Amino acid sequence: MKWVRAKDGVIFGVAKGIARALDLPIGIVRLVWLLSVLFFGAGLGIYLMLAISLPREDKMAEALQPWLLGVCAKISRRADMEVGIVRFLTICLAILSLGATFVGYVILYFVLDKDQSSDNNPSTPPPTTKTF
Repeated sequence: MKWVRAKDGVIFGVAKGIARALDLPIGIVRLVWLLSVLFFGAGLGIYLMLAISLPREDKMAEALQPWLLGVCAKISRRADMEVGIVRFLTICLAILSLGATFVGYVILYFVLDKDQSSDNNPSTPPPTTKTF
């Protein structure tokens, strides 16, 4: 299941991309989105956050390119998650924490490895010598 925006969507392609990912009719996804906008009000904000965070399906090669320091791309590679989902969760956390997530984001930039290898084997610890 790929979480991407559709390139041929009406506005940003979020609803069509979600419909394809969940294998639902596009009309149902748009109806749920419309109801969430009318009754709960959160639908517009969630739609805009998904439009910002989800990559477009025709630009998947560029999806793992760093946006802001590249922390979300590193986390998505390390956790084997879709980069759009990691970006969406980061935006949600930033809003809910009133910006405190930004501090953690910058710290993760310095903590995460600069160059991730394709295998996830931990490095071998240096040999130790016992002295008695």
